[in-house]
Amino acid sequence: MIERFDVGAASLLCLICAPFIGPSAHADTVSSDADFRFGSLFSELGEQEIADGTLLDVGLSSYDKDNPAYMEDSQFRGTDNNSRIPVGHTYVGQLLTHDMSQDKDTKLDRQFTPSAIKNHSTPWIDLDIIYNYAGQPAEKDPADPAKLLLGNDIGNERDFARDAKGRALISDQRNDQNNNIAQLTAVVMQFHNAQVDRLRQEASTDDNEALFDQARDLTIAHWQAIALTEFLPMFVEEDLIDDIIKNGPKVYTDDMANAGMVPVEFSAAAFRFGHSIVRGRYTLNDNEGSDRVRLFPLSPKELERSLIGHRAIPKERQIDWDRFFDFETSIQGDLDDDEDQFRGLQVSRKIDRFLARPMLRIPEFLMLGRPVPERLLKEQLIPDRDVLSLASLNLQRGKALRLPSGQAVAARMGEKPLSNEDMGLCADMQSCSEWGYKWQDGSNEAPLFLYILEESRLQGGGEKLGAVGGRIVAEVMIGLMRADPGSIMNKNFVSPLTGTSNYTMADMIYHAGWHQARPGSLTQASSSEKES
Repeated sequence: MIERFDVGAASLLCLICAPFIGPSAHADTVSSDADFRFGSLFSELGEQEIADGTLLDVGLSSYDKDNPAYMEDSQFRGTDNNSRIPVGHTYVGQLLTHDMSQDKDTKLDRQFTPSAIKNHSTPWIDLDIIYNYAGQPAEKDPADPAKLLLGNDIGNERDFARDAKGRALISDQRNDQNNNIAQLTAVVMQFHNAQVDRLRQEASTDDNEALFDQARDLTIAHWQAIALTEFLPMFVEEDLIDDIIKNGPKVYTDDMANAGMVPVEFSAAAFRFGHSIVRGRYTLNDNEGSDRVRLFPLSPKELERSLIGHRAIPKERQIDWDRFFDFETSIQGDLDDDEDQFRGLQVSRKIDRFLARPMLRIPEFLMLGRPVPERLLKEQLIPDRDVLSLASLNLQRGKALRLPSGQAVAARMGEKPLSNEDMGLCADMQSCSEWGYKWQDGSNEAPLFLYILEESRLQGGGEKLGAVGGRIVAEVMIGLMRADPGSIMNKNFVSPLTGTSNYTMADMIYHAGWHQARPGSLTQASSSEKES
């Protein structure tokens, strides 16, 4: 069973200290040109010196399903890589990533000082990526200016509005990177619109601008509750969260949080655990042609059938949300039967070093013009379209941002470091574990991104982040919400929709009106159960 973190019963409650009132402290500043910067938690440790070739090779894919590469998942490894977490939370994590950070400036062919890099998103969990991103305000519905504009020109009211070239009319184009993140973003936008209807029924005001502001503040508050009461405890041990709340942070100081500094150890390593839990294929609904659609194409015939974004989504590709999140109507599949995962509620992969094959063969054109070093581009699975390994890309980014090794970070945090041999990085292949890799680097230390993935596998069975990764993720998310005076951590938030401070993504889909069944029973103490 997936346990739910109950704010009302846990020590997180001690952070809620004032009545929940609006508008948000960031309501008028989300479009601000404030100079937020990235930074480092452990600048005193120095960077890990490691060859580019090693970082490239360790993240490459294989063509032999019976002999997968070091970081590659495959059918041969089977279903022991299925977690218990519904797949939709993969894309909640992607939307949170976009909400907190965007690094437009790092180039992978040289190194950067993190504090010199501008964060082009606000670091707060405030949905600036929907409402006003980089000076681009949200498109409002001309027929009802209190609402956000939705609906494409091929009859799908649940897709973004788009121009003649298929470009989404949204503030942040990252939210159209793939079919799944696009549809999740549209849910948040529809939730805003549903709140406008609810506020009108309650006759709070008939002023469209005021209605827009109230609906925005409610949407942001519920999104923060999802981040805090569902997403974070789903991937971080509750004892660790409690320790941070009771005893304060160990590494992400209040000064860092108050400055809105997003550490590169978080953005370029720990929070990238989401790349490990992505499935290579998804079943979207019961329509013919929507079964087991590849996230990214691995052949020319999959180019149009894949879930790549930046194009209008037809109705037949609309996600049936009880396949992505738990509702009363969700069919619970057998975790040990991979075929069964595609018949009902699908689950994400575990947090470990084994990435789905499409993640190691991403079409280069999806980089949206961002330059990629030639050495990272590999075979052309699709004519005239190079591919690159996201694993190699992440490892190279860690070097560009001068990240320390995983072992150095663990020791600095007072944890006993894992050895490279524990992770299957072996100088002597005869003593190496199954699916090991001959580690050419003489330091016998692993890149932080890779260390955090393997720490989860070895310490938490791949279901939760380990001591290093979990603390970095939890301290940064909690720290940024504490530092934001407009967040629910600084207000006595109780949802007017559920009467509780807990909230889930399934709740949001239900209250947006895009699923008729209530959220289901995989989670304990569901807020919808408390509502009834």
